[in-house]
Amino acid sequence: MLSAFPLGSNHCHTTNSNGNNPSTDANRILLPIHQPSTEWKSFRRLAVINMKRLLTLLLVLAAAATLPAAERTLSLDSGYLRQLNSNRGLRHFGMEWTDVNSWAFDALNEAQPFGWSRDARLLLWTGFSLYTADVYNTFYHEFGHGSRLEALGYRTRYRIGSTGDLTRSPWTFFVRRFGDPFNDAYAVYSTSDREFTSPVSRFVNSDGTLTNDGQILINAGGLNNAMSFSGSLSDRLRERGGHVGEGLPYLLGKLDATFYGTGDTGDLKDLETYYGRKGVSVSDTDLRLYNVLATAASQSTWAYLLGLRDYVANGDTRVEAMTYRGFALPDVENYLNTRGVSWKVSSGYRLDDDTYFPFAIDFITRGAGAQDYNLGVRRRDFLLPNSEAGLDFILGSGLGVSTFYSKKLYGNLSLTVGWDHFNGRNLHGERNAVSFKRGETSDEIWARLSLSF
Repeated sequence: MLSAFPLGSNHCHTTNSNGNNPSTDANRILLPIHQPSTEWKSFRRLAVINMKRLLTLLLVLAAAATLPAAERTLSLDSGYLRQLNSNRGLRHFGMEWTDVNSWAFDALNEAQPFGWSRDARLLLWTGFSLYTADVYNTFYHEFGHGSRLEALGYRTRYRIGSTGDLTRSPWTFFVRRFGDPFNDAYAVYSTSDREFTSPVSRFVNSDGTLTNDGQILINAGGLNNAMSFSGSLSDRLRERGGHVGEGLPYLLGKLDATFYGTGDTGDLKDLETYYGRKGVSVSDTDLRLYNVLATAASQSTWAYLLGLRDYVANGDTRVEAMTYRGFALPDVENYLNTRGVSWKVSSGYRLDDDTYFPFAIDFITRGAGAQDYNLGVRRRDFLLPNSEAGLDFILGSGLGVSTFYSKKLYGNLSLTVGWDHFNGRNLHGERNAVSFKRGETSDEIWARLSLSF
């Protein structure tokens, strides 16, 4: 049976060939995702016109410009492998993708081609950044659906357009999206095409179909990934500062639900239905509004806007987090979990130049009561010079752990190794676990080789 399962379309309806709900008896599911509203799509099309030519120009300028050193890296990460199904890895790629764009912005300002004014360079950059940031946002949003499907054992394929070629590779999908940024994006899976059947019965029925909670998990995966990416930019901003070029990618991820396509079907409408079956009253309008509230309540939003003001005034691209006596003012994210809608409030305390303590609370306000408490530490020159170590605990219904150690090898080359232990019983683990093959817990051991520039 063929079923259309819309996650962002303005005109599709979620039924299978018998008109039944696909969570119970669909065999092949089509997930059209991330089609924005008509107005937004028209604006985006105008903004990115001739962007390929502009990209070429900026790369030439970047190669020619002499720029001050910056904490930016290009990496090879084990999490880039499809088989590892790593939200962490592809989120890190997005941050480096943003850094490369910011570096090109610095090159544009350094070169000042054709005598363009600062305002003209900013306008040019806005169109370019809108293109590159939206390509990544769609890519990582889509991977959010795919990563939850793969974690449950479903082989997921990606496609651009209604007749495009299918691919299991997120990277092939990314390249295709880069060349075709306006078409609809799809993830396709079949309930009969599984690498395994997850034993987590709250997500998967014994016949391999998805439960109501399983539907929430995969439907919310795209929006959660977009929010998580913006959250990672905020985490980095609080810890070490940022760049004005991060502002637009941050806002696109933060407002992903707000800019979502309107209509009687789609990701938000489906979530409204699935939450309603659990007795959680939340509408698609609520979900859009939550993104706006989280954006307005976050210090990163205002820090990036102040950074934009400073750039216009004096050309300074550096952005600093807002702090008070060593404490960073908080950032707010909202997430969609199987137990309901949660709000994550994050901050941190800087003890000295080398020591930083990030902390957060993630709590459900609509749905079954649940909380995650995040406590961590970052330490530079730990055990060895030119090194950095980090440790985080996620304390909720289950314990999650994340740790890494990074050491500069020589020159601009560094090596980072890490271990993430996910527990699907807590909110973070449910959204990011690499696999539910053996139950609620899974682990990712990873390594990353980075070149700073």
